[in-house]
Amino acid sequence: MKKNKEQDKIIKYPKQIHISIGFVIIGVMFIYMAYHLFTYITTENVTIYEVSQGSISSNYEYNALAIRSESVISAPAAGDILYLAENMGQVGSKSRVYALDTTGEILSSFREGGQDNSQNLTESDYDKLSSTVSSFTFDYDPQSFNKVYSFKGEMASRIEQLYNISAIDAMDDSLKAAIDSGTFTIFNSQGPGLIVYYTDGYESTTVDNFTSESLDLSKYSLNNLKSQDSIVEGQPVYKIITSDHWYLICEISSDVYNTIKDETYLKVEFLEDETSTWSTISFKEQAGNTYLILALDDSMDRFADDRFVHIKLLQNNTSGLKIPNSSIVEKEFFTIPKTYFYQGNNGDSSGFMVERGSEKEFVTPTIYYETDDYYYIDGESVSKGDRIIKSNSSESYTIGAETDKLKGVYNVNKGYTVFKQIEVLYSNNDYSIIKTGTNYGIAMYDHIVLQGDEVEENIIIN
Repeated sequence: MKKNKEQDKIIKYPKQIHISIGFVIIGVMFIYMAYHLFTYITTENVTIYEVSQGSISSNYEYNALAIRSESVISAPAAGDILYLAENMGQVGSKSRVYALDTTGEILSSFREGGQDNSQNLTESDYDKLSSTVSSFTFDYDPQSFNKVYSFKGEMASRIEQLYNISAIDAMDDSLKAAIDSGTFTIFNSQGPGLIVYYTDGYESTTVDNFTSESLDLSKYSLNNLKSQDSIVEGQPVYKIITSDHWYLICEISSDVYNTIKDETYLKVEFLEDETSTWSTISFKEQAGNTYLILALDDSMDRFADDRFVHIKLLQNNTSGLKIPNSSIVEKEFFTIPKTYFYQGNNGDSSGFMVERGSEKEFVTPTIYYETDDYYYIDGESVSKGDRIIKSNSSESYTIGAETDKLKGVYNVNKGYTVFKQIEVLYSNNDYSIIKTGTNYGIAMYDHIVLQGDEVEENIIIN
């Protein structure tokens, strides 16, 4: 019994729970990381773009219709023909252009033994050919292999012209007899100009009478005059271009027109040889289409045998703040007449008095843009249908009576999206140049949302 009493004196204490501070910290960190991982997975990722200074060069390519001062010279009689002036060569009023043999005897004899006359080329002739080769070598670019074909054609034309003149000069009594009898005639140019040996039916086309079909490449064809050995009376023999002043015409879209309509001059690049020049410009409206007319005073001789010239318009670079087009959104705003705004009781902020039933409240809204007569506000502090009262007057205005849309971007400098109005100066497919220094816009180094249509106003950006 004594033992039992001693046992009854034993006191049992509750088991103590020891909490490790390390486990607590690890648990908190786990919950924190799990929360942010969940937020990252379930929240749309927003990409931020930093605004920077930049420029956009607007270049447009066209196959432009070439209009020149052209005269087609026809044969006075039938016979065999021999061309003496080179294609695209400059001639004077006494330059020999072609010879006409009405019987065919002289030119038949000339062509049969022509290959032996190459020795008749003079030192001056070889100097001309050497000059052509030197010019090609100096400008040679291995990346522009098409120039090799142009050089080949130019050399062939020059050699043929020099050879024909040399061969004619070498002919003796038989030629003189034919000339005296009138069966063989050498014709000089009818005036100074540039000789071209093709016709295409566009010789009488001008900037006043061209049509949309004139620019249709699928319907274009030309007649190579040098391919004919004999002609009939009245048949075209050659064409002479009498002026360095010429025009290039191309159809342009309304967007291009709006971009360049205020320009006086445009820089034009010829894509065939990658040279450029300046041109005055004008426009013509015809059958609902807009045509750009480029007036030039140089470069004509290089493209005299091309009716359509591949060009690029090099507009001056437009500079400003450069932003991606994907950032640009449109947002609708209430437009409030400025006459309804006045300083509040504290004199710090400008706003207006809103009347809602029997209650009146002075509201200081966020202004996103202004014109001479209106402020632009959103629906954060007012609703459509609210009535505002003009100070010291019984006049009222209903919110939403007039609205307008503004282009803008979402600025995230403060960690949440704020709409900022922009003025676009120029755009291409990817970027826009916007005006700097606007009162309600953005500045260089501001951060904006890259995909503007994926967010709304006042969204917190993680």
